[in-house]
Amino acid sequence: MSTVEAVSDGNAEPTTSSITSGEVWLQRIDQFAEKFGDATNPILIKETRQALKSRQFVITFSVLLVAAFGWTVAGSLSLMPLIYTTPSAPRMLIGYYVVLALPMLLVVPLAAYRSLEAEIDDGTLELLSITALSPWQIVLGKLASASLQMMLYLVALFPCVAYAYTLRGVDLPTLALMMAVLITSALALTVVALSFAPLARGRTGRISTLLVVLMVLLLAEYLVGSAVIYTILYGNPLTLGWTVFLLVTAILLTVSIGHLLLTTTAAQLTPESENRSSGIRWSILTLTILVIAFNAFSIEWVREDREQVLFVFFPSLLFLAGLWTFAGAMMAAESAAVTPRIQRELPGNFLSRLTLLFFTPGPATGLVFACLGTLLVMSAALLGIERIQDTGSVLRAREFTILRNLVVAYSSYLIVFLVLVRGIVALVRINNHPRVEVGMAALIAIAVLAALVPYSVGLHYNDYRPYSYNGWQVTNWVWTLGITLDNQPPAWIMETAIAAMVIAVLIAIATVGRRSLAIRTATPEAVLEAQREA
Repeated sequence: MSTVEAVSDGNAEPTTSSITSGEVWLQRIDQFAEKFGDATNPILIKETRQALKSRQFVITFSVLLVAAFGWTVAGSLSLMPLIYTTPSAPRMLIGYYVVLALPMLLVVPLAAYRSLEAEIDDGTLELLSITALSPWQIVLGKLASASLQMMLYLVALFPCVAYAYTLRGVDLPTLALMMAVLITSALALTVVALSFAPLARGRTGRISTLLVVLMVLLLAEYLVGSAVIYTILYGNPLTLGWTVFLLVTAILLTVSIGHLLLTTTAAQLTPESENRSSGIRWSILTLTILVIAFNAFSIEWVREDREQVLFVFFPSLLFLAGLWTFAGAMMAAESAAVTPRIQRELPGNFLSRLTLLFFTPGPATGLVFACLGTLLVMSAALLGIERIQDTGSVLRAREFTILRNLVVAYSSYLIVFLVLVRGIVALVRINNHPRVEVGMAALIAIAVLAALVPYSVGLHYNDYRPYSYNGWQVTNWVWTLGITLDNQPPAWIMETAIAAMVIAVLIAIATVGRRSLAIRTATPEAVLEAQREA
């Protein structure tokens, strides 16, 4: 412990010549809290004041308190006199869950959606954009305000939940699992609702988006409620290991998917002059690696009942296929314009250009990134299938062969279609400035035509009678995947799929062109001076 030395000079105050280690940590914590407060306080205070003074919060909170008090009295009286001798917690807890779930899973996410949509609709967001606040701070402020409302609801209902627990019949782990599921689901639904707010531009689009958000919230309310009520009544049917694994997986995936949705929401609020793509690509890659890691862990961890591995592997495979299909079409349809601000953020040296090239904005780099991501998922899926087969599974060797062929064929079609999407959107951008959603529309159009045109031509030449699969139907992905699923593909199908995939990837890399040689532009002195003053 260091000492404090005071130097007296007349009436001068003593000065500290040395500081203890504890004081150093306190100063660091104080500096971190100050920086964090400066970054979050402006929008958080605005949103919190606006939310807590709103009629929606006052009415919802009042109804919550009245409903909780009413159920406490009515539920307790309905259980008399057996409440003193018989475990009565499940029935009371179900009532409290319903009272708490309605505002947390429905009212708060819907209010967050309407708040961000109103900012965009009223033009307030344009005023905020000229301030020092970033789109990320605006979105996180909305989420923090919604989280604060949820915390108030939880605090108000906590004594009631504690009262239900004292009535016996529900153990503490089940109660903790219920609260964890409720909180995680509420935050996830709020993020989903916020991600829908910037999508619509016109009045019709806003009404349609509102209906979609409402349907998603109601469906989630039903599914989460059914799972929680079943757990309260019958207990947790899973083992402790699977419960911990699924809970940790759900929380981490919720955080990762939430980060992706928040990144896309902030990107839609970001001006076109700034980089809106790199963060999304990093988030997609992180989510993909996380899903692959969870599958690898489950494959190596589960040794007794190998069928349980398939319940993790198949949904993960479908999720990653949908993620890269949707994201790939969007990335292939990005704008090719690179503003000076974006150009100043390009990789500056050879090593960074070599490793970070495909994270820079643009349709050419986006197409290559989507192709590489698809190849990553395909390789991980094939390795996972091989490992599941080696360690034992309920599936037969024939079914593993079908699964491998499906993975390769779907990846091949997706990469080829993404290359075509890149070309079509490039032609459209000659005279127009479409949004990235056009990429998804182009992918759907290409997929429909690739399947419908050859089948219609073949049907015409066979006098509209059924006919067998042949080489002219190679672009018909529906028929090709169908016969692959039946394990009846011709021998040349897989070779053709792999060759087409390799050629498409080489074409995608060739379209990058001079972007791979681009050098970061130096930041002007005026911009550096403005940044230092800010």
